[in-house]
Amino acid sequence: MTIHPTAIIHEGADLAQGVTVGPYSIIGANVKIGEGTIIGSSARVVGNTEIGKNNIIHDYVYIGGLPQDTKFSGEKSYIRIGDGNQIREFTTIHLAKGEGELTVLGNNNFLMSYSHVAHNCVLGNNIIMSNNSTLAGHVTLDDNVVIGGLSGVHQFCRIGKMVMVGGMTKVTKDVAPFLKIDGNPPSLAGLNSVGLRRNGVPEASLKNLKHLYKVVFMNKEMNLSQILERWEELVAYQDPYIQYFKEFAKNSKRGIYWKSGLDGSLKATDTDSQ
Repeated sequence: MTIHPTAIIHEGADLAQGVTVGPYSIIGANVKIGEGTIIGSSARVVGNTEIGKNNIIHDYVYIGGLPQDTKFSGEKSYIRIGDGNQIREFTTIHLAKGEGELTVLGNNNFLMSYSHVAHNCVLGNNIIMSNNSTLAGHVTLDDNVVIGGLSGVHQFCRIGKMVMVGGMTKVTKDVAPFLKIDGNPPSLAGLNSVGLRRNGVPEASLKNLKHLYKVVFMNKEMNLSQILERWEELVAYQDPYIQYFKEFAKNSKRGIYWKSGLDGSLKATDTDSQ
């Protein structure tokens, strides 16, 4: 364990062997940090925060701040961060609101400078948040999502696996898995075929997803509820990626982007244009 002499470590903190804490950083009383994690200079890790192994937390990061919610009344809440994450300068991750509630960051995520993860957010694995991207409270990001710089996600939204959100995009609904979305107001920009291949989606499943995209997002005759009612007829694939998409759409609480524009016309493009 390597602790710079100017760092302030509360006697109640639990630091594993191999942890490094840089100059002027502050580690609070109820913090637990796993083996091999590096805390940079002038970082602050406080609150009921547990951080796993082999994370790199850069200079001026603030983890464990109180939730920015007027209903917060001092209840005991938590942050749980997994392994292998890289959290860049000036990023903030806030405690949850609600007794016993959690803000969660999984494994192998890359949060670039000035990212913000608000209270009660749940982030999966292998996510990239670009510079100045922000998540409001209770946002869920499934695995392998990429959020472009200067983008904002409204509270209680969910973004599905392998979605690419373009820079400066305002997200106020759920974004179904495997898509690209961009703009303010957002428009669908096709299937994220490049991202799917990079994440090892088999060619057979990619072909099925291209068909799914045309059935759901380029359908001018049925709305999403009607498509879900006739799902087995329209999308007859026993494919785990297709089933995940169906469950996501069925369980969406805010509704998913599938049409855009004031006239209700489709703004999505064909997947083969990539």
